[in-house]
Amino acid sequence: MEAGLEDITNSYTLNEEDRIVSVGPHWDQYAMEEDAPESVADKVLGREIWDFIEGHQTRDYLFGIFHVCRIEYEEFSALYRCDTPDLYRLFRLIVKPHASGMLTVDHALIEKRQSAGIRRIAAFPDHHDTTRCSICCAFQIGGKWIDLEVRPEPGNFAKSYSICPKCQKTAQQEIDRIKAKPKLRSVN
Repeated sequence: MEAGLEDITNSYTLNEEDRIVSVGPHWDQYAMEEDAPESVADKVLGREIWDFIEGHQTRDYLFGIFHVCRIEYEEFSALYRCDTPDLYRLFRLIVKPHASGMLTVDHALIEKRQSAGIRRIAAFPDHHDTTRCSICCAFQIGGKWIDLEVRPEPGNFAKSYSICPKCQKTAQQEIDRIKAKPKLRSVN
């Protein structure tokens, strides 16, 4: 019997050039269950992770995490959401460095539930920015970031991705924790 999405951690390994060099055993199953046949292993192996990351702030966010993990040789962990139009999904991102400069990136499903009433709303007539936080899924509406209890109509779903200030602060706190950790000193 195959594991369902809720039973697996989806993972991949990046080489020191951020190319995907291996994927976890459930990668293809996950891609097919997510209706993403273009993301099966043979289509992603050898490609840079940045080919799959949308939004320069999201790229900068992950680049910073990867850099700190490699330099400090410490694991990074953070929660993030990856909702579908009908599901609320909370994942834990875990980035594990290897001595060779490679990284293993795990995405563990923590919680999955139906979105509260699948109500839909149209576009906000006074706000044309449909930017969504790549971490918490809040939408930027004017100058504020709001986690909507209702989902936009599919045509009004996020057109760009960024990182909201709250998620930037959370990541910075984790990075600061990593940097503050005492390091073993080598004896000459």
